[in-house]
Amino acid sequence: MLKYDSKYMFSPKIKEKAIKKEDLFDFKKNGFKDSLTFRKLIYDDTSKIKEIGNRIKSKFSTYVVVGIGGSDLGSRTIESAISTKNGLEVKFIGENTDPDEIADFFKGIDLKSTIFNIVSKSGETVEIIANFLYIKNIIYSSLGNKGVSENIVITTSSPGSTLHKLSQEYDINVIEGVADVGDRFSVLSVIGLLTAHVLGCDIDKFLEGARSIDDKTNSNSPNENDALMFAELNYLSFQNLGKNISVLMPYSQNLRNFGFWYRQLWAESLGKKLSNSGDIVHFGLTPVASVGSTDQHSQIQLYNEGPNDKIITFIEVDKFKNDLEIKALDSLVSYLNGKTFSDIIHTERLATSISLMENGISNGTLHIDEITEFSLGELFYFFELAVSYIGDFANINTFDQPGVEKGKEYMYSMLLKPGFEEQKKHLDEIINENI
Repeated sequence: MLKYDSKYMFSPKIKEKAIKKEDLFDFKKNGFKDSLTFRKLIYDDTSKIKEIGNRIKSKFSTYVVVGIGGSDLGSRTIESAISTKNGLEVKFIGENTDPDEIADFFKGIDLKSTIFNIVSKSGETVEIIANFLYIKNIIYSSLGNKGVSENIVITTSSPGSTLHKLSQEYDINVIEGVADVGDRFSVLSVIGLLTAHVLGCDIDKFLEGARSIDDKTNSNSPNENDALMFAELNYLSFQNLGKNISVLMPYSQNLRNFGFWYRQLWAESLGKKLSNSGDIVHFGLTPVASVGSTDQHSQIQLYNEGPNDKIITFIEVDKFKNDLEIKALDSLVSYLNGKTFSDIIHTERLATSISLMENGISNGTLHIDEITEFSLGELFYFFELAVSYIGDFANINTFDQPGVEKGKEYMYSMLLKPGFEEQKKHLDEIINENI
């Protein structure tokens, strides 16, 4: 079961940069979790997802997720984390419009045995529409209209969107997404769970893990609610101590992509100019995705001796799927004899944590038993809940992303999309301005 060790957030050795236990506060909003739309996902029935996944598995050997951001990162995390898979090969494209990456991707694809899931909540994401058009044309050239209809599905929650209209034009099946849950909170919906199912994962275990966290976070006291404790320590570190950088450092290569999923969740949810009251606040904790033990030999130098502006969270996997024993009889390395690689990685994490604490750097550790569907469900929901708490403390809208939208509008205007003519005039004036 997931546990949060916050001991080195309070150590007296951190001195003036430590949170004091008396700064912690009880959360006053009863029923807060009931207002979170992503919470309902963990109590949903998964039979429809399994039905769709089983049809896909019966006809194809490769499943390609064509998505970006929340439509991509959760699925990537699941694919890279769960090593006991007995389903389809899963690949990813669409997170970029880099033409070299796209061209290289299709060099190794057998189109006949591959299905492409085009994922976009809005149905208007230009990267995904561009990738869809390219994929459709490649499939049509090889497999004709039947291939376009059978080897592509579209997942969207916007019936009147461009992608939905294109699905009707090309007779492509649509998988209904979740309309009232933002993409970055959607991993435990059809967005991530369909990928998990075609991989061969037990998708109900993801939801069981999330529900276990939900059950353990009913208290409004941080001393009885790990997600609330984690949220308060991040928030107080920012507000009271000026720590505006949040580093997540799992000691597991299989959780590397989880760091990227967390990075989007933290950045889009917490980086806000305006409060809910309309005041300019420029709130935000800058997320850094790190991985141990790799980054002990690079980033830890900065964290230990650079500006004390970071809160660091480790993830420790208590039991790895494999373990390898070292034989070292030479006297120079005999101290390693009989040790296992898990012994070493656990020691590295603890040694790093202590060294940071002794240098006055706050850090805490999330422990999971092992990497399974259950523990990933725990981690996903723990962070979704924690970021929601922080947003409420800061009185910001955790669930919008207005800072992303302006860049999209400018991009659409430069690409001459109808409806963005005024933005195009504005941009032309800026581009032609003589500075």
